[in-house]
Amino acid sequence: MGLKYVEHIKSGALFLLILLSLALTFTIWTFTPSHETIEPSTTVDEPIADSKNTEEIVRPVKLLFHNEEEVTGTIDQSNVQLLLDAIQQWQIQDIRLIQEETTPDTMESYMHSSNRAVIYYPGLVPFPVFDTMTNIIDTTIPESSFDRIVVEWDAPANDQPALYFMNTVSGRIYKAAIPAENLKQFQTDILTEAAEYDSYITDETIGALPIYVQEGEVEKVSVNYILEETSTAKFAEALLDSPELTLSADLMTQEYTDDSGALMRENPSTVSISYVQPKAETSDPAIPSDLLFDSIGLINGHGGWTDNYLYAGMNSVSQHIKYQLYVGDLPVFSSTTAAALDLTWGTDAGEEQAYNYNRPIYQLDSEAESSVAVLASGEEVLKAIAQINNQDLSVVTDIKPAYKLTQSEERFFLIFEPAWYFEANGVWTELTSELTGGRELGLE
Repeated sequence: MGLKYVEHIKSGALFLLILLSLALTFTIWTFTPSHETIEPSTTVDEPIADSKNTEEIVRPVKLLFHNEEEVTGTIDQSNVQLLLDAIQQWQIQDIRLIQEETTPDTMESYMHSSNRAVIYYPGLVPFPVFDTMTNIIDTTIPESSFDRIVVEWDAPANDQPALYFMNTVSGRIYKAAIPAENLKQFQTDILTEAAEYDSYITDETIGALPIYVQEGEVEKVSVNYILEETSTAKFAEALLDSPELTLSADLMTQEYTDDSGALMRENPSTVSISYVQPKAETSDPAIPSDLLFDSIGLINGHGGWTDNYLYAGMNSVSQHIKYQLYVGDLPVFSSTTAAALDLTWGTDAGEEQAYNYNRPIYQLDSEAESSVAVLASGEEVLKAIAQINNQDLSVVTDIKPAYKLTQSEERFFLIFEPAWYFEANGVWTELTSELTGGRELGLE
């Protein structure tokens, strides 16, 4: 083959390569990625913890089953999940208001008659929030809230199976229907399990509504965690616009501010931070479902679910909402250390945002040691509460085992000790040996 032909082939190959290069360049220039509709993210580069969906945050904390002979119950979250899995399959329909404001006696007859299950939420749940977790087939859903669901599993012969959604604060009751086949599945799957749960009892002299507790002794684990903290700088980066570090007078507490006037302060003694945006203070009430969705969105935005926090309640008038720390199946209470995400919502220049946000900065990753603690029986606890001097028993709204959180003297450990608590006028009080006349409840 002559040299001339080789040159022709080289020229042709080069020409083809140039065409191919031009074609690829054009393709790159004009290429439109299929995900271009994704909105720019307002979250931080590295969230502090994983985000969570509503079902993981808004959960019942107790189930009660009224059989003909006895009442059984559970606070075990794996048992709660069994029921939630069933409810998610139900076709809930025809939600209608049947009582605008009823008496405790009427509420008791709805909740605590035989052949009824009671699902307890620790705070009022708006229907639009419940709708995102279940299958409500009504086209309009009330902007109303409930804290108990009652499943009537032995409906009258000619009636459709009923659910009751009850607001124990206002006395408002809604009724809904579910198909009979949904109830059959509940009877076979859930009631068989529920018959094996612990026996629960009540004392009619305590509370405007009956408060049921586990009859026998309660065994729970006492546990110590190594105190590990997320840096306050990381929270500042997540919550503030271009934070600037400023040192306070004692040089111990870190404070961060930004151009908007927001301030974030570290609280070493309670192992927490507090954030405030003074401009966002408002006297407007919140729409309850918006408050729940917006606050979950804000906490997801910076990966703030560092441990197991569950929705504990809101005051929509003051736009305040709380997510309580749980360890195992028990809520955590403390007079010395932060144990909840406390958030007050507000508005600045028409934009909704956090006005006030207080939260722990520890993470419970490293368990140091644990031991089994045996608490007094529910029967003994009811007797003890009934005998507390100067306690108006009618304002007691809940009694439950919980964890008391303290810090070790050298602040190396967070100590979680189980204890009985009761709630009155929104305040949780530990049932100490002093309150029970010197008798020791639980093992020290």
